[in-house]
Amino acid sequence: MSHTMKSMWGLFIGTAALTTLVAAPLRAETNQGKAAYLKYCSACHGESAKGDGVVSGFMQPKPTDLTQLAKQNHGEFPMLLVVQGIDGTKTVRAHGDSAMPVWGETFRREGVGASVMSPEANVRGKVMLIADYLRGIQEK
Repeated sequence: MSHTMKSMWGLFIGTAALTTLVAAPLRAETNQGKAAYLKYCSACHGESAKGDGVVSGFMQPKPTDLTQLAKQNHGEFPMLLVVQGIDGTKTVRAHGDSAMPVWGETFRREGVGASVMSPEANVRGKVMLIADYLRGIQEK
């Protein structure tokens, strides 16, 4: 095998290995984001995030269709607003007097003593997993 062929083969193998190493954690994060969404958000917003969760019929106003956030924001997913809405740092107007749970407080309580990360890092991690999952399910 020529030196050029060996170099190209090495580049191919290296690229394939790097893709595998990078793609596996991304798939895991997506699954973790969906799992967190289903655990914390789906009762109100529904499994499909369309605002049709099992308790949504008892809520006024109705929960937001989370698959439409980018469309309602001129095609851009409003990541900062979503993060703030989930963690409770900003009142969510769609929920009137902000009846939506302040998940940041819940995540802080759950994370105390649970990991080597600071409770704040644990909160941010969960919030970002959910927000990133929502970004990935936006309808065009």
